[in-house]
Amino acid sequence: MGDTSLGSAVQSFAAQMAMFQAMLLAASAVHKAVRWTHSRNVMRQFAGVPAVFAGSSLGVATALELAAGALLLVPAYRMTGAVLAALIWTLYVALIVRAVVQGRRDVDCGCSFGPTSRPLGSFQITRNLALAALAVFIASVSVSVSASGGSVPAQGPFVLGGLALLALYGALDQVMALRPLRSGEVI
Repeated sequence: MGDTSLGSAVQSFAAQMAMFQAMLLAASAVHKAVRWTHSRNVMRQFAGVPAVFAGSSLGVATALELAAGALLLVPAYRMTGAVLAALIWTLYVALIVRAVVQGRRDVDCGCSFGPTSRPLGSFQITRNLALAALAVFIASVSVSVSASGGSVPAQGPFVLGGLALLALYGALDQVMALRPLRSGEVI
C-alpha cells in the first residue's frame, strides 16, 4: 500500500513539474515571438547563427519550445515532450558554457524575460542544468507510468501550481539580476 501511494505522489509531482515546464517553454516561445528582432540578434550574437539564418533558426527554436510545451501537457505524449525539453535545456547549457569559455560572458543569452545586465555564469548554467534534469525526471516517470498503463492528466491544481512555480522562477530571475546581491554587497 505504501508503494502505491509513493508511486502516486511521484506521478503527481512529475505531472506538476510537467505543467511548470510546459508553461515555461510556452512563455519562452511567446517571449521570442514578441521580441522577434531582439531574439534574432541573440541568435546571431549569442548562438553564433549567421545573419541569413537567424530568422529561420529563431522560428525553429520557437516552434520546438511550443511543441515541447504542448506535448508535456498531454499524458500520452509527456515523455516525448520531456525528452524534447531536456534536449532544449541541454543545448542552452552548451551555448552558455561555450560563451563563458570564449570569454563572452557579457553577451545577451536571451535567458531572461526582462532586460538584464548580469554576465553569464554559474547561475545560468545551474538553472538550465536543473531544468534539463527535471525534464529527464519527468520523462523517466512518464516511462514507468506508460508501462503501468496509468496516467496523470492535467488538472486544475496542476495549472495553479504551474503558474505559482512560473512566478517563483521569474522572481528568482529578477533577484539574481540584482548586481549588488550577486556581488555579496547586499545581504
